[in-house]
This record gives sequence, C-alpha cells and structure tokens, in this order.
Amino acid sequence: MYAGMRKRRIGLATSKIKPGSNIYELDTPTALIDLDQLEKNIHDWQAHADQCGVKFRAHIKTHKIPEIARMQVAAGARGIVCAKVSEAEPFAAAGIADICIAYPVVGEMKWQRLAALAARLKTLTVNCDCEEAARGISNAAAKAGVTINIQIDIDSGLHRGGVAHEDQSAIERLANAISSLPGLRLSGITTYRSGAFPGAPNAKDAGRAEGQLLVELANRLRAKGIEVSEVTAGSTPTGKSVAEVPGVTEVRAGNYVFNDLMQLDHGIASEEQLALSVLCTVASANHNGRVTIDGGTKTFSGDAGGIGTGRAAPAAIARAVDRRIFVERLNEEHGMARADEKVKLGEKIRFFPYHACTCANLNDEIIGFRGDRVEVVWAVQARGLRN
Repeated sequence: MYAGMRKRRIGLATSKIKPGSNIYELDTPTALIDLDQLEKNIHDWQAHADQCGVKFRAHIKTHKIPEIARMQVAAGARGIVCAKVSEAEPFAAAGIADICIAYPVVGEMKWQRLAALAARLKTLTVNCDCEEAARGISNAAAKAGVTINIQIDIDSGLHRGGVAHEDQSAIERLANAISSLPGLRLSGITTYRSGAFPGAPNAKDAGRAEGQLLVELANRLRAKGIEVSEVTAGSTPTGKSVAEVPGVTEVRAGNYVFNDLMQLDHGIASEEQLALSVLCTVASANHNGRVTIDGGTKTFSGDAGGIGTGRAAPAAIARAVDRRIFVERLNEEHGMARADEKVKLGEKIRFFPYHACTCANLNDEIIGFRGDRVEVVWAVQARGLRN
C-alpha cells in the first residue's frame, strides 16, 4: 500500500525542468532552494552541536524531502524527527535508519504501523505522555517482536500535550509503567517549548531555561532509580542555547534548514540565512502601489507576521527578495501585495515566505539552484501526510 503511494508521489514530482536552466525562465509559481545557503545552514547547526558535545536530530517537518535528510545525516545528524507515522515511512524507505516520532501516537491502526516501521529501522523512538498509549504501543511491538524506544513527553510550558513538568509523581509512574511493558524501552525524556509559551523570555534565555528544566527533572528521576539515558529538547529558536546546557544529550531543530521571515522577525536568523523562496509572476499591476502575483493560498500558507522590524511591523505573508514588495492578502490563486517601488506586469520575482514549513508542504517538487541555475529537482515526498 505504501509503495504505491510513494510511486504516486514520485510521479507527481517528475519534472521537465532540466539542470542548468535559468531559474527566472521557469514557469510560476515554483518553490526554490538556494543550495549554497541550505548547505551552510546544515553545517552551521551540526558544527554547533558537535562543539557542544551533544547529538543533533533534524526535524523533517520543514522540508519533507528525503534527499535533504540524507544530507543532514551525512553532515553528522544522528537521525531525523517527524510528527506522524506516515511522515516517517518515506524516510525509512529512503534509508534513514534512526527515526523519532515526536508526537503522542494513539490508536490501534497507528500502533500497528509503528511496529511495522520499527521492524525496518535500526532505531525507532516515540513520544508518550500516558500509560494507555504506552500499553497500546507495547501490545503492537510485542506481537511484532520488535522493541520501540519511548521518551516521556514533558509539558514544559507550551501546554499542547505532555505530562506537566511539575508533576514528578505522574512522570515517575509513567516511567515505571513503560519500563515494565514488553516491547518497550524507556530511553529518556523530551520536551518542546520553543519561544511561544506565555511569558517567554528571549530565545537564548528560553533555550537555557528549557534545557536546565529537563536536566533537573532527569536528575530527580535518576535519584529515584529510574534510568534516563536521553535528555532531549530544542527547536530552531532555542536549540543552540539548549545544546549549551550540561546534561542535555540531544538537541533538535527543523526550520533552521531553510529559515524564513518568522525567524528573521524574531531575530533568530539573518536574511542571508534564508534558503527557501517562491518565484512568482506579476499578473496584475493596474493600481498604483498595488500588484497581484500568481501565488495565493495554494502557494503560500496564510501565516503572517511583522517583517524586518519585529512584531509591531505591519503583517505580511511574504516579502520579495531584495525588493520592497509585501504580500498582504491571499485568495486561492491571487497574492495581493503592496509595492513600495515600481513593478512591471509580467516580472518574475522571488518571495521569502513568512513560514517556510507550511509553504514547502504545498509543493509536489522544489527546485534546488546555485547562482541562477537549476541544479536539482526534489520531490516533496512527505507532503500532506497527516496520519
């Protein structure tokens, strides 16, 4: 069943675009990756993790492309992390041997798929925040004769799931239950807090606090005789600071691979670090100071935020590369933009999206380029996989 789905996805991304083509001669809208910047971003994060002496795991939610995951692993990442079982499957098929599903996996069908996936991998790790889910995963793993690593998901302030970090007794009970179940191995604890929780400080301080909270919790569990080998945290906003906390064993990040205007807005990335853009054509320019491009909700996500001057700036969904053109509204096929400079009908212009992850998920294929020349066409094989 999965093999057929994978064939279909590859077929969708079969492209007539030839290496060496000028990107500004491509039809639009089309998503583009600056390969030089992509490689720099991968190297920069891996080098920081190596310098801190922690393992690095790349979240594929941003790119959903097995070829990029292989680049990340080749650079030194221990493996990948994803959100759903279906997202993990194309990466297992592409040869990624160490996969974490950082999501509470619930339901008989999903538990069975986890067990089948574990049989294909060197290591499968799954988040868990309740005994009922642990028992379901255990039953499927035991029947399949596989072992699945379990990390207890800790709610460290974002309140979107996990066991409350203040509830030491609940965490201990869950840890002991997992350790007693067949087919499971308690590998440690994990959290995702990023910089979005209420009252969050700046990203650097937030990352340090995130790492310290988890290390302190791990030490309390060890004092109770519970083995905690992995202490895992981080995100693109906080990950580098998390990595600097003694006792953290693994740091994770996803958006870093492309970065986007959201990271620019929050001061996490510079404009030079933005790797993903979308080439669009000016389809209408009848109104002074306003233009319409051929990229709408099918091209960009609706996520928006302040561009360049922090959260107080007027919200935009995308901004032209090296131009004063801001996409402010979308319909399915229309991007309505404010143009603070002269723009011609038919111009092809690259735009940085505010949120790269959701933008990449809208594409069957993404074009990798150097200079202005196409080098590679990649299928976005995990796009739209939600279960």
